[in-house]
Amino acid sequence: MSDALFIKRNRPLTTLSEVSKTRPADTATYAAGDVVNESTSAGTVWTFNNMARGAGLGGVIQSAILVSSLAPPTLKGEFELYLFDTAPGTQNDNVAWAPSDAEAKKIVAMIPFSLANYRAFGANNGAYMLNALGITYDCSSTLTTLSGILVARNAYVPGNAEELTIRLFVNPD
Repeated sequence: MSDALFIKRNRPLTTLSEVSKTRPADTATYAAGDVVNESTSAGTVWTFNNMARGAGLGGVIQSAILVSSLAPPTLKGEFELYLFDTAPGTQNDNVAWAPSDAEAKKIVAMIPFSLANYRAFGANNGAYMLNALGITYDCSSTLTTLSGILVARNAYVPGNAEELTIRLFVNPD
């Protein structure tokens, strides 16, 4: 038999990195450019683990999903997820995002969640789905994680204590 019949295809293994955050218990409207996270007094970043097989390596983001736990609001949000190879400074929920020049230089990807990609699931919840992204990235030389900041890109009326989940499907190096 020919060896060619037994060649194994090398396919990258897709992994999932998922982070959930519960917004504050309020319905204060976000302005375009405001940070979306879980605290109005002690902001954090979204930390995506297992983004690379080793420190300093990277991969390719194939698809991304942003899920909201609540019924679709009257004024739905559009968002951008900024991913950094080094954790940026934190900012509180519902304040204007203002990265420093040094932080902006650490951005490795931006994922837009637009209304064109939003689907409501009845009266209970909804999601934004993005496929075939093909976004390449590298982690810092000492990490296998990426840090994220979620930013509203329009005026958005959130749900009280709304849970947001971001799922990244990646092919890590």
